[in-house]
Amino acid sequence: MVASIYGERPSPCNASPQLFEAGTAPPLPRPPHSPAPLPSPDAREVLRAALAHGRPVALGDLVDLLPDHPQPLSAVLALVDADEAVIDLRGPFGPECRVWGLSLPRT
Repeated sequence: MVASIYGERPSPCNASPQLFEAGTAPPLPRPPHSPAPLPSPDAREVLRAALAHGRPVALGDLVDLLPDHPQPLSAVLALVDADEAVIDLRGPFGPECRVWGLSLPRT
């Protein structure tokens, strides 16, 4: 391809370039979906207590409740994945997103 455009040899790194139809690209490999593990019981209780009032809580406020957690955003989203909370994604994703707790029996 380089030879046809610039009249030069292709780079050794691109010795066998892949050619695709116009407007297409190779399919990207999809990593298998593995749900995030639930947060520790202590972090889970803190989040569930904040969501227990039935009012929406800002995502950033929930993240701030777990200052010592290694991945506080993942902990909140794990509750959403576990159907223990719902997040409003009608607007832009960010700290202002509203999160509601679902009324589920405590485990």
